[in-house]
Amino acid sequence: MEKRVDSLVFRRMTYADFRHINKVGGEEEGGGGQSYIDFPIADISLQKWFDFLGKNTGVGAGNRPQWDFSINSLGIKKPQKLRIYQRRTASVSIAAQKIHSRAANRIPSWHPDNSFPIDYNPNSDNLIVYILKTKDNQFWAGWFLKNEIPKNWMMNDELKQMFEEESAGYIKLKSKILIDTENKEWAFYFDAKEAKNQFKTEEDVEEDLLNQDISPNLEELASKAKPEVKERIFKIRQRNNQIVKNLKKLYKGHCQITGDSLTFKKKNGELYSEVHHLISLGENGSDAYSNAIVISPLIHRMLHYAKVSAIDLSQIENFKLKIRINDKDFEITWHPDHLKTVEKSLKD
Repeated sequence: MEKRVDSLVFRRMTYADFRHINKVGGEEEGGGGQSYIDFPIADISLQKWFDFLGKNTGVGAGNRPQWDFSINSLGIKKPQKLRIYQRRTASVSIAAQKIHSRAANRIPSWHPDNSFPIDYNPNSDNLIVYILKTKDNQFWAGWFLKNEIPKNWMMNDELKQMFEEESAGYIKLKSKILIDTENKEWAFYFDAKEAKNQFKTEEDVEEDLLNQDISPNLEELASKAKPEVKERIFKIRQRNNQIVKNLKKLYKGHCQITGDSLTFKKKNGELYSEVHHLISLGENGSDAYSNAIVISPLIHRMLHYAKVSAIDLSQIENFKLKIRINDKDFEITWHPDHLKTVEKSLKD
């Protein structure tokens, strides 16, 4: 079955964790030993666990959050219940993963009966376990034991993070990545095979338009770092999608040039709008609030393909800037909070 991936968490297994959850009872003195897989908070913050799993379903020791939910295993038709909980201040853990225990609840994908390793060399082998969340809020578990990326595995910079040095991580996907739930080796790919996934979502359309953009920006909210240039067949800039969401929310979908005209209401009653970069990312325009405006889809196309006068942000007066499109007069109007980011960028 084909599904689109929303996000994932991964853990590079330590050999200590691996041995503990595979020990036969009685191997060590003083108790049954560790039964969980730990994810350091230093690598995946508690807030990111909430982003990934949603609101906690309960609380455990020390009033710390826990989540009980259903999980599937890639390539194995055996869903089961799973608990993830904050075990201590410094870590979040997957519970009951020790096989030789009365409370054993090993995820099928990570069980030796389903080809999970019974041993490996921690000095040379890279064993990764991961849980991914799909767009329809299903959770799927998988794993791999690879030091280098196989040539036949579909890969991008987001997925490559699982092959890097971090001991664990949370990846909120920005690109369109799908999985084949029947594939337990490497389920990820990019080109939809099922018709339902070939239609572009509003986010996909927005991303396509931003790839083409030629236009100005807002104060960077999520990151002050300059967007990274990533090399594919051509160079693209990794965009801050949070800027798009925050601007649309600020203007409630209204176009900064035509208000609520030349647009339409979506099924949920919200006005449809798009975000335009005044100086395109392809021309090294900044992915910041000061370089972006919220506009209707028709105005967006006009800014790309019609005759547009020069846009000089230093000429903004009383929150407005006069421009001409195909020899007709228009005005861009800024929200006060948005304009502050423009003024700041002009001073920098």
